[in-house]
Amino acid sequence: MEKEVLKAMNEHINLEIYSGYLYLTMSIQMEKYNYKGFSKWLLDHSKEELSHAEDFISYLQKRNVSATLYDIKADSIDKKEPLDIAKLVLKHEAKVTSQIYELHDIAKKNNDYATEVFMHKYINEQIEEEDLAQTIIDKFTFAGDSTAAKYSVDKELFNL
Repeated sequence: MEKEVLKAMNEHINLEIYSGYLYLTMSIQMEKYNYKGFSKWLLDHSKEELSHAEDFISYLQKRNVSATLYDIKADSIDKKEPLDIAKLVLKHEAKVTSQIYELHDIAKKNNDYATEVFMHKYINEQIEEEDLAQTIIDKFTFAGDSTAAKYSVDKELFNL
């Protein structure tokens, strides 16, 4: 594997781990304000991001190279409203999408067909991730300041 591809893969592994930390931090914040459904959704999403990192690590190992893990700093989240958290989720997912596209392009530029094909799964995944984040934003936007409506959206997220 070319050094440029490996470097980009390692950066992405660490972004996935950071994403897990970020969503865990958001989950804790939403739990603090009694949005238990959104908190659970964020916790589940945190675990999913960490599983993506594991998938990338496994892929590198199958290619006979090792992953490099960096120090991960969890940012603090001071938002109280689920709509604000949902907007942060979408913003972060857009960042992840951008990095996935860049990684795909680096693999393509380096004629690393296996990595290019591996990335297709994550390109498709990001379409779903951004759509889901936008749906959550839409639901909380529609709920507005209504506590009952926010509770209904929160309850729905508990079952996703």
